[in-house]
Amino acid sequence: MARNNVMGTKVIIAAMAASALIALSSIGTYAFIVNDNSSEFSIFARADKANRAHFMNLDKFVISVDGEERTHYLMLELALKTNSLQAHDELIEFKPLARNVLLKMFSQSTYEDLRKMNEIDSLQQQVMGQLRQVLAINGYNHQIEEVLFTKLVLQ
Repeated sequence: MARNNVMGTKVIIAAMAASALIALSSIGTYAFIVNDNSSEFSIFARADKANRAHFMNLDKFVISVDGEERTHYLMLELALKTNSLQAHDELIEFKPLARNVLLKMFSQSTYEDLRKMNEIDSLQQQVMGQLRQVLAINGYNHQIEEVLFTKLVLQ
């Protein structure tokens, strides 16, 4: 009987130790995730708002495009990606200039040219090149990292 009591006591102590280890590991995990000082090492790190990707949506464009037989229309929605909050905030001030660049660029295209354009990537690179050039000339000192077409309709 004494032997059963010793075994029962050992089982209770082992269960209490296991419970304590689970509780301590849960607390440690929570502290690791929440602690801002360890965020650069954590897989759960929240990106610093100033240093993460920022997107500026440009309002919908509807541009008339000349065709061989009639006028066609291009509807375009896009977003510009920057990698800093400061670049994003300054880009907002240049929004009218960015829209103007895009209107000029696409209004010079023909329907046939746009229909032949099979690769969106190529068109995005052309837009980004034009935007970077004109914005830099006008005092925008940051880089547009990417141009994302969110909607493109040609009819």
